[in-house]
Amino acid sequence: MKYNMLAGKYKVSKVGIGGHYGKMEEGSFENRYADVNNDEIKARTKMIEKAVDAGINYFDTTWRNEVDMLSKTIEPLHIRDKIFINGMVLGAFSGSAATGMDVSDYMNKWLDERLKNLPQNRFDSFMINAIEENYDESKCEKLIRLLEKRKKNGDFKVIGFSCHNHDLARKIADSFPEFELIMTAYNYKNRSFEHSFGTYKGDSSFVAMKPLIWYEYGVPFCHINNLANAESILGTKPVSDIGTHAVKWTSKNPLITTTVCAVNNEQELEQLIQAGENDITPTEENMLGTYQSAIEKDNHIPFLISAILGREDNRRSLFFGLNNLANAIKFPYPEIPLNSPDSDSMLKNLKQKLIEELKKQGYTNYIRK
Repeated sequence: MKYNMLAGKYKVSKVGIGGHYGKMEEGSFENRYADVNNDEIKARTKMIEKAVDAGINYFDTTWRNEVDMLSKTIEPLHIRDKIFINGMVLGAFSGSAATGMDVSDYMNKWLDERLKNLPQNRFDSFMINAIEENYDESKCEKLIRLLEKRKKNGDFKVIGFSCHNHDLARKIADSFPEFELIMTAYNYKNRSFEHSFGTYKGDSSFVAMKPLIWYEYGVPFCHINNLANAESILGTKPVSDIGTHAVKWTSKNPLITTTVCAVNNEQELEQLIQAGENDITPTEENMLGTYQSAIEKDNHIPFLISAILGREDNRRSLFFGLNNLANAIKFPYPEIPLNSPDSDSMLKNLKQKLIEELKKQGYTNYIRK
C-alpha cells in the first residue's frame, strides 16, 4: 500500500474506505437513525480486518449508523490505534436551520452522539459536512472556534470541511487557513477541482470523494457493466475492475492525499486495494474515456438501466437508479418511505414495473435475461 502525509503529520493510505453500511440513513439530517444489523456487522468486521491487513488505514464516516457500524467492527479487532478515522455532522448550517438549533449546539449535540460510540471516544479528524449548504461565513468562523476547542479537548486532532462546490471550497480554504483537511468530489468526469485549486499554495490536505460517481448521485459509473449488451455500447469488452482505474486516476493528482470509496463486498475491497498499490497506466486511462462516452449514449438511459440491474442489497444505488430512471423515461415514481419495514419490497416491486415499462419502450436489449 502506498501512503501520503495528511496535515504534514499523519501517514495515511493512498485509498480509504467510507460508507460502512448497506442501507442509507432513513431521515433528514439527524432526526432518524437506522440501526445496524448484527449479521452485517460480522461480515463487515472480516472485510475491515482484510483491509487493514492490506495496509488501508484511512476510514471515513458521515451518518451516525456509519460511525456505529465502524465502531462495532473495529472494537473486536483492537485496531483503533492503527487507523485514522474521519467524522462529520450532517449539514451543520442547513441542519441547524431546519431544526431551529444554534449552529454550535447542533454540532456539539451530534458530535457527542458519535463520540460516545467510538472506541477511545475520539476521531482523528472532524469536519463541517456539506459546508456549501446554507453557507454562512460568520457561522463558519463560529464553528471553527468550536472545533478548535474540541480539538484541544482531545476529541480529534485535525479539523476540516467537505464541499461539492470547488470554487466555494477554494474561497473558504483561502479565508480560513485553520482548516487542515478538505474533502471534495473529484473524479475523471468532474475535474473542476483542478481549475479551482490549480494555484493553491496553502497547507490543507485533500480527500477525494465520489471517484466513481460521474453522473447521478449514488450510482457508480461502473454499473454499466451490468448491461446485457455492455460490450456493444462500450465498443469493447467490459473491464471487470474499471473502478480500480478510476480510483488510480483520481489518486495520481499530487494534491490528493487519499481517495475514499464506499466498499460493499470483498470484490470491491480487492479493487480498492489494487488501486492503492499501483499507479494508472495510459491504457487504463484511455479505457476510462471509453466508459465516459458509453455512459453518455441515449441520454444516459442505458446507464441508468444498468444501475437497477446490480445487487439489490446495495440499496443506495438501487434507490437512486430507480428514481433517476423513472424520471428519464417519464414513469410515475411513487414516494417510498425508506424507514418503512416494507421499503425493500417496495423498491423491488418498482424495479419490476420499470423493467416491464422499459421493454414496452424498446429497451429490452439492455436488460440481462
